[in-house]
Amino acid sequence: MINIGKYSLNKNFEIFKDKVRDTEGVVDQMEAPFKAIPLEYQNKDFDLQKFENHQINIDIHLILEGSEKIGINSVDNLESNMTYNSESDYQLFNGEVKEEIVLEKGDFLILFPGEAHVTGGKYNNLTTKKMVYKVPL
Repeated sequence: MINIGKYSLNKNFEIFKDKVRDTEGVVDQMEAPFKAIPLEYQNKDFDLQKFENHQINIDIHLILEGSEKIGINSVDNLESNMTYNSESDYQLFNGEVKEEIVLEKGDFLILFPGEAHVTGGKYNNLTTKKMVYKVPL
């Protein structure tokens, strides 16, 4: 997360940047209200019934190994397929990918509420290792 310092959002984001500053972005445990989720999976075609959106947190996806496509669309263009889960801060939607972003090792993506995303899309490598950080707005 070499250039994460270029961004400034709010107090929580500044705290997050301090936590990852000297770790090359890899922190696999964080204290509330932050959350770190290590993931490893095989890339595949997008599941267009699993667009995920958050209302309280931003998502920061950091690719540790491999690569993947992430599909994005506004929740305004999607159809909800579950009620919002406030405990886990997520809601799933059905729809189509409006924009694709390719992330490779060392890349990160910040996703805000309203930017629904579907992850794990095929690109070059078939296995992706990454961290997803949840940072409250």
